[in-house]
Amino acid sequence: MTASFKRAHVVRLLCGTAATFLIAGPALAADPVAPIVAEPATAEPDPQVGEEVVVKGHRQAIVDAQDEQLRSQSLATVVSGEELRLQPQQNLADLLTRLPGISSSVDQSRNAAATGEAQYVSIRGLDTSYNAYSLDGVRLAQTDARTRAISMNLLSPFSLQTVRVDKAPTARFDGDAIAGIIDMVPITAFDLPNHRTQIRLQGQLAGRADARRQDPWGGTVQVETAQRLGDLGVYASAYYGLKHVLGESTAMQHDWEKYNTNIPGMIRDNLDNLFPRGVQWQSFRNRIERMGGTLNFDWKGEGTDLYWHSTYGRYNLKSWMDQTALRQTSLAPDQINPNPGNGSYDAAGFRADYGLTATHYFRTEHSKQELVTTKVGGQTRSGDFTFDYHGAYSRGSQDYPLRIQSGFAGRPYIGTATNSGTAAYRMVTSIGDRTAPQVVLTDAARAYLTDLSKLKQWYVTQQFENTWERRLEGQFDTVWHHADQGLVSIAAGAKVEDAKRHANALGDDGALQYTFPNADGSNSPRYAATGPALTSLPGRLLGGFMNGAAQVPIFLIDTDYIENQVAQLSTPKLAGLDSVKLKENRLDGRENRLAGYVMATLQFGDLQVVPGVRYEYNRFKGTYWQDQGNTAGFATSSRSYDQWLPSVIANYRPNDAVVVRASIRKSYSRPAFDLLLGPTRVTRNDLNELTGVFIPNPNLDAQTSWNYDASVEYKGQGTDFFSVSPFYKDLNHVLFATGTTNAGGDYNIWGNPQSEQQGGVEVSSLTTNATGKIYGVEFFGRYSLKGLPGLLDGLGLQANVTLQKAQANVFVNGQNRQQRMTQAPEVMYNAALFYSHGGFAAEWNYNYTGDRLYDLRSSRPDTYIQPTTISNLIVNYTLPSGLTVGASVQNLFNEHSYWATTSERKAYLSNDRKGGYVETGRIYMLNLTYAF
Repeated sequence: MTASFKRAHVVRLLCGTAATFLIAGPALAADPVAPIVAEPATAEPDPQVGEEVVVKGHRQAIVDAQDEQLRSQSLATVVSGEELRLQPQQNLADLLTRLPGISSSVDQSRNAAATGEAQYVSIRGLDTSYNAYSLDGVRLAQTDARTRAISMNLLSPFSLQTVRVDKAPTARFDGDAIAGIIDMVPITAFDLPNHRTQIRLQGQLAGRADARRQDPWGGTVQVETAQRLGDLGVYASAYYGLKHVLGESTAMQHDWEKYNTNIPGMIRDNLDNLFPRGVQWQSFRNRIERMGGTLNFDWKGEGTDLYWHSTYGRYNLKSWMDQTALRQTSLAPDQINPNPGNGSYDAAGFRADYGLTATHYFRTEHSKQELVTTKVGGQTRSGDFTFDYHGAYSRGSQDYPLRIQSGFAGRPYIGTATNSGTAAYRMVTSIGDRTAPQVVLTDAARAYLTDLSKLKQWYVTQQFENTWERRLEGQFDTVWHHADQGLVSIAAGAKVEDAKRHANALGDDGALQYTFPNADGSNSPRYAATGPALTSLPGRLLGGFMNGAAQVPIFLIDTDYIENQVAQLSTPKLAGLDSVKLKENRLDGRENRLAGYVMATLQFGDLQVVPGVRYEYNRFKGTYWQDQGNTAGFATSSRSYDQWLPSVIANYRPNDAVVVRASIRKSYSRPAFDLLLGPTRVTRNDLNELTGVFIPNPNLDAQTSWNYDASVEYKGQGTDFFSVSPFYKDLNHVLFATGTTNAGGDYNIWGNPQSEQQGGVEVSSLTTNATGKIYGVEFFGRYSLKGLPGLLDGLGLQANVTLQKAQANVFVNGQNRQQRMTQAPEVMYNAALFYSHGGFAAEWNYNYTGDRLYDLRSSRPDTYIQPTTISNLIVNYTLPSGLTVGASVQNLFNEHSYWATTSERKAYLSNDRKGGYVETGRIYMLNLTYAF
């Protein structure tokens, strides 16, 4: 079934469903909800607003968010938490893509894309290092071992009043935000009716897991209450969620190579001369557990307000991957490679791979993440002065406690009668189906390679990793209010930050490896592994695979069995482990920042001008293990730098419904930790040969940008709202750092000048001489259709589009390149059709994110992520009692969640470490909410 046919089928179902609801509408609305008197809104009343409690609350939340956006001194987008909580997802990264210019991303290096959830979010698709992330105005602890990426796994829409995306912040806010600041604002007891309690329940069924006879069930429960005792308000919330998802992926087994070596140049120079080398198929069993809570105390006094806000979140992922593959492996001693010099090319110079082998590979990517944030502060008003002050604490951790790997293989198939002698069967891979490539097999080859009893266990090993960061901050701001026109106010403030971080990992996957032995005690080779046969292990065959693409059956090993095996065979090796293995990836760092600002607010009739300047001083220091060959030990690097960051913002408000904005500001981005500090890292090929050395550079300059933003915003009747926002960024000292899980600089960052060649090995260190430009425009519109008769009254449309170019001039491998910037799509858009009438509310929404550059490579083609789309359907009905019942479907059209390719060509699927092609299926949900 093609994607277009699937979409057409679903659209027919939607139309039928809509017709059913329209027919049933009078019956559903037979019991009208009693009218509730609400506070008057600043906007004109929406003719569609009915008298029901929840729908009106949702609409009023949208109106309040729009009013806050209009009143803002800077160019910001504000979305209400109520609007986010209506969506089926509970992952904040997925939810925020509804906002104009916001995109989410995920990588597959740790199997994250196979969960079906996004992990990172950024403004205008720019790298996460260009963004600042805060909860209640407090910068979140960074828990990625190598980058400044902030995982959204720990954050949920529960307990959020609004999410504010500030794309041109004033001098009052942190300056390391080239793209902008994403701030998640929590609910307080004063934001809700007094003595209010609400319970949310959700049941989930994962369609793909159910179809494959795996555990499909999940659910969430959340309870919140708001209580006010005079001037004291208490808001408390707690949630727990469990989710099972089955992901499936297809990827190329190895990197693409040249087909004809007679054609000169690098591999990337001629994409028609690429040769695919085997295919692999993966099944991912995922168990996702979320829990957390919020406890907020607020005291509202006559001249002083005080607060204590605390939030806790935990995310536990258990991910088990089973992979089968048809690939090239080393020949057995009695098998002969006919190529000259036992190489990979025949005498005519064409690629000829011998040693076609079926393999099975098992891997876990269990992770535990935790985040706690506490903010204590207040506001004091005295005459013409207002004082704001707070202290805050944030600590985050990310553990990979048990990363198991185990390999199974058999003897290569070479096409001779005895499967020995001179190889006669070349491995040829067909890419006729771009998301389901196939290795060309004869009947004899297929019979041999699909016999899983031939696959014997070769090895089992484990690794582990831990990262944590603790952040402290204090801030004091004062505003002097002078007049209503001319000089309105002067604001000034200071902030101090201290971040302490630790990262360590057993990175050598062979350090605790147990290889099944030969009779003489030596390690068995892959082609003659001596471990148990795959089919003798407890487990079961996977009941199907996407598009029927898996040429080798996928056997799902019993997870308890393999974990017990690791404990028996691998864990005992810890006692004899070289202590250096537990030091060589350790990094202990300290980062401090001192900041101060002053800004003024000037008012000239309808024109407001906000000039300001901010100063930030940064210092970092890190200790890490350094191996110099003859000597090894811990080394320390440190550096300090500062930034002056001027800005001016103008807002013109000819009336209460229109604002025209313009902004000029300077901002910067701090380099990722692994680029500044840490040990020299080496890379090796499949033969364990040294191919590259990467040396961090503590003298890297911070990336800087002059940012030019403008917007025109118009608020219409009810929730109608329209805006257009052009932007331009002029960047210096550009680094190509991708916001992916533990992605090291040696893989995705290139500096100028070209890496040095020392003894045939590429030795890379970074500089920041590259420049770049980002420009584009955002459009947003929300409109409720007016004057529709009867049950059609209540329809509305919402859409936003972002069009942009993000390019940099970089010097790579002797070439100057005009290069797209990583993770920045050129097109992003959202569309939604919403409906509310009586107690009934529904929405269908669709999100599209265009293709993105994933990594920048030297001689090989760059890796790209192809466009992704997702569509959701939400239906709710509110009863007079305050009970809301609903259903929703996530990923309605059953689209892929990830698709990485070698080059921009869709036909050239990437290898598995880059992601390949991933599907996770639909998620079906039933929802109950009761407020009292």
